[in-house]
Amino acid sequence: MRVIVFLLAVATGTAGWAQPLTGLNFNDWYDPQSTLQAHGRVVRSEAQVRVWLKWTNTGGAFTIQQYEVAAERRDSYTQRQGVPVPFDSTQWITQGETRYASLVFDKPEKPWLLVMRFKNKGTQKSWTFFYPIEASYPVDGWLEDEKGAWVSDRFLTVGKTYTLKNDLNKPVAVSYYQAPFKPAYPPFAEQGKSDQFLFYDSLFFLQPGDLFKPFQEGLYLFQTDTTAATGFSYLVRNRSYPKYTTIQGLKEPMIFVTTSEEYSQIEAAGEEKAKFDKVVLDFTRDKERAKIFMRNYFRRVELANLYFTSYKEGWKTDRGMVYLIFGPPDEVSRNGGNEVWYYRASSARYTFVKVGSVYDANNFVLLRDNRFAEDWYSTIDLWRKSRF
Repeated sequence: MRVIVFLLAVATGTAGWAQPLTGLNFNDWYDPQSTLQAHGRVVRSEAQVRVWLKWTNTGGAFTIQQYEVAAERRDSYTQRQGVPVPFDSTQWITQGETRYASLVFDKPEKPWLLVMRFKNKGTQKSWTFFYPIEASYPVDGWLEDEKGAWVSDRFLTVGKTYTLKNDLNKPVAVSYYQAPFKPAYPPFAEQGKSDQFLFYDSLFFLQPGDLFKPFQEGLYLFQTDTTAATGFSYLVRNRSYPKYTTIQGLKEPMIFVTTSEEYSQIEAAGEEKAKFDKVVLDFTRDKERAKIFMRNYFRRVELANLYFTSYKEGWKTDRGMVYLIFGPPDEVSRNGGNEVWYYRASSARYTFVKVGSVYDANNFVLLRDNRFAEDWYSTIDLWRKSRF
């Protein structure tokens, strides 16, 4: 499955290469219909910064070889054009319609942005990606799958085997957290407390090159230095994730579209499908509408998990919550630490502020406001009537 982690992506159509990043619309970033899906991660070592890149052609009519690639260095989001960055694409690995690359740079004295453009030579459509190249970037390792490919997703599968990698050649402490984290508050709610991390449930150590095979669901944090705010984490879930296939998995995302009484009934249903279905049927009031609701709502949950999984499930994050209820935004802009989503139909604008941590360097928090309440409740009403 595909997810964007620390790589920022946007389809720019036929627009020119010389544009400031602040002037681009990033709405294709979260579009499952995009014909190019990209994934990336920035990793720091003692003297270098490595950029991992994975991109997949999903259009069917074109091949990876039909894309032109260009890269350049920019010093700011407002700079229109930067200095070309050379790379050797012959060293990139192609597997079917997916290509893997690893670009390495010396640690910079000042932060800069690696900007890359992929252009489909057939359609002339182009996508622009950019990566922060920072000396103090907090991520210092990664995992590879059984085929030796970099793991681009922020989630792993229980029982699968992975290999720990870093450029530091240092042992890694792995902290395991079992407790689940709470869903985000609605956009109009008073700003709640941030998720508080408890003490880890267990701790073990690995060496670079060691195999890692998680047998329990939960959060795994990898650190070469447990006293520093550096490291990286993966959420481990069952084989169906980011999709939910059991009643237990379907229950929790219902919290946004049910009343307190209805949600209590869902929780009390256990694994009894008939009781779960009855709650959905009661508020949709029609079997066909109930089917439409389940199909559309949980497809949106799956996409939120795909794009926004962090130290908790994607639909539980602030961006994932907004995406789940309102869908893909019409306009997305990014300027440094802020990401702004705009929905034309409601004229609503949601601002997310980057609040990174050792658990997720790319975590964003929504600036909540009472003015979002009306749009929220009217949209929830549409969901309950299966109007999506």
